[in-house]
Amino acid sequence: MYRRALTALQRFTLRLDVAINRVYPTDLNPLYYTGGLTNLFLFILVLSGIFIFFYYVPSLFEGHASIVYLTEQVPYGGLIRGIHRYSADAFIIAALLHLLRNWFTDRYLFSRDSPWISGMFMLLLGGFIGATGYILVWDDRGLAILGSFNELLRSIPLVGRAFADLLIGGEGLGEATLPRILLLHVGPASALYVLLWWHYVRLRHPKIWPPATWVLVSLGVVTLLAAVIPAVSGAPAAPGASPTAIALDVFFLLPFWLAGFLPPLVVVLSIAGLFALGFVVPYVNRETDAAMGVRHAGVAQVIDGNCTGCELCYYDCPYNAIVMVASPYQGLSRAAASRKLLAVVMDSRCVECGICIGACPFEALELPGMLESEITTRATQAVGAAGAVRA
Repeated sequence: MYRRALTALQRFTLRLDVAINRVYPTDLNPLYYTGGLTNLFLFILVLSGIFIFFYYVPSLFEGHASIVYLTEQVPYGGLIRGIHRYSADAFIIAALLHLLRNWFTDRYLFSRDSPWISGMFMLLLGGFIGATGYILVWDDRGLAILGSFNELLRSIPLVGRAFADLLIGGEGLGEATLPRILLLHVGPASALYVLLWWHYVRLRHPKIWPPATWVLVSLGVVTLLAAVIPAVSGAPAAPGASPTAIALDVFFLLPFWLAGFLPPLVVVLSIAGLFALGFVVPYVNRETDAAMGVRHAGVAQVIDGNCTGCELCYYDCPYNAIVMVASPYQGLSRAAASRKLLAVVMDSRCVECGICIGACPFEALELPGMLESEITTRATQAVGAAGAVRA
């Protein structure tokens, strides 16, 4: 049932791609750039966050006032605050689309597990960063979120109370509270770029940036939203007052909203279970080689007698699975007789995509389960059968 559901979702994704490609040129299909759009919105968040940081005062008595001053007194401060707010939502939306698209199309299996795992860490940190950002506004909602966060942490057996005290800076609110929250907002945001390096390190040609058209459209949309629906603060937080109910925000505040209806430990276990499932997805319910059929064609193999050391496969491999080494001997073919380099496939990185086969003009690479000669034979037979049907 799981495999059937994924297959149905994959077919829906392909149909959606076809529908979008009828409206936009293929190279402008936004679904091809979900990773690049995520990176773009993160970049906008960092720039706008630096601007806000210049004016923010992490103090129980000045935190809210500094945000109000930024919004109402600083030229374009309210607009930049709104851009920061809506770019955060756009970041999560693009990241989720990127995750789902790679899940539906099986781009998380075998040696592609590294980008998937790093992406799960980024999604988890992104949600945490958004929640701490709400707290830093230090209005009545921020106080309610901090109170709910404290309850969720304290519900964790054994270590929960220590984590809660570490978050707040002691048993109760104090002048150390907001500086800690600010650190927990800025620190993980910086760590996202370390995770991005991990995410991209295995990819030779990652789409880290969308086309200029979508950069301009994205900037225009978040700017328009910030101008039409400005980000506003609630009443100043009053430490000692009972936290009010938390409005639902499905991107960042869902756990805290659920904590108003469910026991805190149930919410914590649900979040932990959901992300644990995300982390183990690449390693469970894998199809056997026989069930995968031509989708599991074996790790690419170099026919070293034909390899000329031209490096075409090295540059075309999207997964950094091919390295060029000094050739210890001459090749067997005339073209390979004077080679200086030899292509070597790193088994742990090969995803059996076959791109290197098409890149090589010297028949020096093959997939064991899908030889080029077999593909040529199948293609010839298919063309002949189609011609016979038309006749």
